[in-house]
Amino acid sequence: MIFVGSRRRIPVYEQTTCAYRLLADTIAFASAVSANDAPEWVALSRCRTMLEGILENVKPTTYTLYVSAGNNFRKEIDPSYKANRKDMPVPVHRQACHDYLVREWKAIECIDYEADDACGVNQYYDGSTVIVGIDKDLLQIPGVHYQWPIVRKGVVVREGRFLKISEEDGWRNFFTQVLTGDTSDNIRGLEGIGPKKAAKLLTDCHSEEEMYTQCKILYEGNDAESGLSRFERNCDLLWIWRELGVTYSIRRETNVK
Repeated sequence: MIFVGSRRRIPVYEQTTCAYRLLADTIAFASAVSANDAPEWVALSRCRTMLEGILENVKPTTYTLYVSAGNNFRKEIDPSYKANRKDMPVPVHRQACHDYLVREWKAIECIDYEADDACGVNQYYDGSTVIVGIDKDLLQIPGVHYQWPIVRKGVVVREGRFLKISEEDGWRNFFTQVLTGDTSDNIRGLEGIGPKKAAKLLTDCHSEEEMYTQCKILYEGNDAESGLSRFERNCDLLWIWRELGVTYSIRRETNVK
């Protein structure tokens, strides 16, 4: 993930300064995958080219990159978190791209938590920041986001774009995931609920408390024996930190805002 600091030009939002945080894990992985059968230097070159392209689009004056670097507190909450990935082949140059970002681009390694959490904490403390990444999970964090262009086989399938996420948008995106789960991270939501149904179930909810209550009722009704505990666990797994070490359940218990 990249966090980019002040930028010279913001095409969509009129701001004089803006700090960027960039999720560089995706860049390292994509570069490694695209060069899996090529020499290491090809993967590193593609990593550099991708980063330079993103920075050219947003034209920052400062930026910070974050990469996840081993261990993850979420696995202590649920050992099955991302367990569905254990048999997936690791791109040959994945570690080389990671090390390149740390060595040459001064990426900050996040140990015991994820790069997403670092971006969430920074955006929470500083409203002038922009998070750069394409992971949908990030859209629970209010503020400005930049998603770089998606290119497949040389064809741009989605242009780069800036998004403004309101506080209500952020809660809605978070609780939508709580209902649907996240199959890519092996988080099981409620059976039969996809994004469209979740949106309908949350239509009349406009605050955190309303959405929390609605989701809690749905989980209790769906699985009377273990639904509530799974609801609370899923909230903690899906929540991106706003304070260092503060999961969603801790936030509610201590009323951290």
